[in-house]
Amino acid sequence: MKFKYQYLIITIIIAIVIFCNNCGKPKATDNNKTERVFPVRVTKVERGDVESKIAYLGNLEPYKEVHVYSTIPTRLKKLEVDINDRVEEGDLLAVVDNIKIKQAVLQAEAGLKSVQAQFENMLIEWQRTQKLYEQKAVSKSQYDGVKAQKEAAEAAVNQMKAGLKSVKEQLNDTYIKAPISGIISMRTYNVGDQTSPQLPAFSIVQMEKIKINIDIVESQIELIKPGQKAYIYVDTYPGEVFSGKVDKKYPTINPLTRTIKCEIIIDNADHRLKPGGFARVEIVVDKHENVLIVPKHTIIEKTSLEYLGGEIRNTRIMTDQYVFVIKDSIAIMRKIQTELESDNIIEVLSGLAFEETIVTIGQYDLSDSSLVKIIDEGK
Repeated sequence: MKFKYQYLIITIIIAIVIFCNNCGKPKATDNNKTERVFPVRVTKVERGDVESKIAYLGNLEPYKEVHVYSTIPTRLKKLEVDINDRVEEGDLLAVVDNIKIKQAVLQAEAGLKSVQAQFENMLIEWQRTQKLYEQKAVSKSQYDGVKAQKEAAEAAVNQMKAGLKSVKEQLNDTYIKAPISGIISMRTYNVGDQTSPQLPAFSIVQMEKIKINIDIVESQIELIKPGQKAYIYVDTYPGEVFSGKVDKKYPTINPLTRTIKCEIIIDNADHRLKPGGFARVEIVVDKHENVLIVPKHTIIEKTSLEYLGGEIRNTRIMTDQYVFVIKDSIAIMRKIQTELESDNIIEVLSGLAFEETIVTIGQYDLSDSSLVKIIDEGK
């Protein structure tokens, strides 16, 4: 009887332990078998234009700049313009001291009148002697003497005319004039300063157009051609893009830098761009229009090592590109081929169709055939 009682106690204890263990475990439910759903953002495959660009650096320069000199080394007498003034070709910029040159002009004019009068008298005398010589009233030597005097007087007149012309040109040089139309960008002298033919008095720039000189490396020389479109970015106007074009490409390579110079031209009628500023240039070297495009950040790249045969090290690295396409809330991993890329978009050659839905954010958490929930659809 005592044995049966002990057996019953042991059985109850075992039952209690089993019951407690079962209470500590969760029950199997259908939720344990439910797959995880990944939140993603998506967009549609679109059509658009893709431009392939090459970036360069350069400085803004005036389309044309002329330094104006005073050829007469004397004191500046009068200023007619200042920096930032707009001038037209032929406008008076300044006048240097010209009193002595004006006196020289007066003397040359008086001298010309004197020799002109002498020549006119000799001309009358020669005409009279010529008639007498034709009538054989004077000798040949007398005729030749009068003729020589007439020619000497004529030469003196021509010499005085040349001298007068020279001093008048010098007088004209004392009036410094604009050789081109433009804006005064530099003024060196003040009134009373001594001018020098070696130091420019003014600089005039034409800013209706701006140019940028860039250096092209040898490997890119054939890619850059006159007429190609260029985008210009300057720090003065952050976020703004200016349009220009390749104007000319120099014919020779710099042997020191192994580069060739190229000139970019930008319209600047409003004078917003200032010469001397720093610029970043992107030249469009290729363009594909109306092609399939996707954002570059949607693409997942996977690399692999391909064995080419022979030695074990005879391999090459292969890079494959993939995107996740959404079909009925399932993300399907699809291999694609791409070509041109520009900024944040890339051209798709194969693997996608127009207006298919692809994952833009969340793709790195996915595997092929993952369940997804679209939380945002962007453009």
